Amino acid sequence: MNTQQALQQAFQHLNSGNLPMAGQLFEGVLQQEPRNFVALNGRGFIALQQNRLSQSAADFQNSIAANPKQPFAHKMLGIVQGAMGQFDASMASFDAALALDAKDSEVYFNRANFRFQAGQAQEALVDLDAAIKLRGSYLEARSNRANLLMIQQDYGRAEKDLLYLTDKVKNNPDLWVALGLSQHKLGKSKEAIISNDKALRLAPQHLDALINSSSIAFDQERFDVAATWARKALAVKLNKAEAHYALANALFELGELDGAVSAYTHAIELKLDYPEAFMGRGRAKASLRDMVGSAQDYDQAIKLKPDYDDAVFNKSYMLLEQHEFAKGWEGYDYRLKFPKFKDSLLPHLPIWQGESLEGALLVRGEQGLGDQLLFVSTLSDLLEKYPQVIVQAEKRLVPLVQRSFPSCTVLPKTDKIPEGAVAQIPLGSLPKYYRSSVADFAKAKIPYLKADSDQTAAFRQALAPNGEKIIGVNWRSFKNRFEREKSIQLSDLAPLFKLPGCVFVNLQYGDTKAEVAAAAGQGIQFSDAVQIDLTNDIDAVASLVNACDLIVSVSNSTAHIAGALGKEVLLMLPYRIGKLWYWSEAKGEGSLWYPTVTTFHQSAQGDWRNAIEEVEDELSQRINRKELTAS
Repeated sequence: MNTQQALQQAFQHLNSGNLPMAGQLFEGVLQQEPRNFVALNGRGFIALQQNRLSQSAADFQNSIAANPKQPFAHKMLGIVQGAMGQFDASMASFDAALALDAKDSEVYFNRANFRFQAGQAQEALVDLDAAIKLRGSYLEARSNRANLLMIQQDYGRAEKDLLYLTDKVKNNPDLWVALGLSQHKLGKSKEAIISNDKALRLAPQHLDALINSSSIAFDQERFDVAATWARKALAVKLNKAEAHYALANALFELGELDGAVSAYTHAIELKLDYPEAFMGRGRAKASLRDMVGSAQDYDQAIKLKPDYDDAVFNKSYMLLEQHEFAKGWEGYDYRLKFPKFKDSLLPHLPIWQGESLEGALLVRGEQGLGDQLLFVSTLSDLLEKYPQVIVQAEKRLVPLVQRSFPSCTVLPKTDKIPEGAVAQIPLGSLPKYYRSSVADFAKAKIPYLKADSDQTAAFRQALAPNGEKIIGVNWRSFKNRFEREKSIQLSDLAPLFKLPGCVFVNLQYGDTKAEVAAAAGQGIQFSDAVQIDLTNDIDAVASLVNACDLIVSVSNSTAHIAGALGKEVLLMLPYRIGKLWYWSEAKGEGSLWYPTVTTFHQSAQGDWRNAIEEVEDELSQRINRKELTAS
């Protein structure tokens, strides 16, 4: 048998998977012709399959020495060197292969794999693009590119590759799971559910598909459904950290805080380097008022992931509530890194760092109405040192803020830089300069908002012509994640309306006509002497609040207006979830921001009975002591 016949038989055995027989034939050829590059390539390929990498590298190097013009040997040597971790040498071999054959898509594909391992993700993506450009049907390259794009959070491009792959490979559940995840990240919930369902039809116990279903339901705020999917995942594999984490997230939102802590703990026990689980458990512990444990978890999350902005930001709430103001405000500024706070700052205008200015400082209102009402308290301090201030606020607040701070220019918030502004600061960042200690709060100007005095007097005359005590009431919070936890059923407040000598005023914004009408049958009657738009006419709301002797409220923007006007407020707060940091509950002294606010708390989550009874008793005592006096 001559050399050509021996090589032909060797490759036949190699293609059929008979590596020992192929190896014997290649050895026989090399005994006769030690520099036969074809036999060297064959033996080198077998050595690679058997993970004898040093032998494989030597064979391909000898093959190249015998015939430097063969791109296959350079390509294979690059693969072997990459497998050995010799990335620089591997790149040089792939370069040599491409210099001989620039259209070999496999070279780009393999080089991409090792570039990714070497930490060169962007270069790897370029190689995968080149491989697919040369061979559009290169499924492995598209799959790797989709995975890399997912890692880089380029979900739009990843989705395109995955749609192509699922069209070509119909019965691969992993591809459908990945497609569903990319669509979920793109906010395409409907498409994500369809893709995930296809994965589950192919593999009903596919763990990642079950976890993805939990995540999708969670983002849709269907927290009970999210918990169900997570439990299904745990039924498949109990020791899956991500499934415990998904369950914990759902339980936290459902208010099952002890269960959430337990599930986060299981996730951490299974995956000690799980910063997201530590952060989640920190939030849950904070809601359970375990501040020491919460701080420890936040710190561990940040230790594991030093750039974990979410953990730093969430910890800031706890620090502020604990009166650790310097660190708290520093962490609170991390909010500006998040997309939902992108309108807190304008592009192309410097951020003020406390320096002197030749021109006006723009203060940008941010977040919700209540947040702006809270933080606008610092304008008095700012104006003492910097008289040129322009405020951009939520448009409903403009008349009230302008009257309260007449030396400012107050404008509706837009995306345009006002004339004369040379620097800017978000409103929520001013407290780091002017509320850095309890003493700063004690000397703050209260009230700091000023209602229309003429309108206030007219409202008071209309409501209480005979000198009755005017009690303003609002009982709901709207359009925020804690609206359910912070709200009370109006009918539950019926005992308050039995107090003698009082006129009750509806201060509740939003559409509550049906609830008010239904409550009338239980003796809940509001005066109709004043009719204003409680949602949109905030200036009139301020006058109406100012006309009241006392406000009974839950945590919402009207409570902020009342506190900022210096009105007496009996404020009812939830037990744990929905109790916001600025009421300074941790130290038990009530709100530092609003000294005239007295807080009353649920005795258990969702149970308002104790708080309502305490408010009724306090209101009755104040009426009997004749302490109520309108401003």
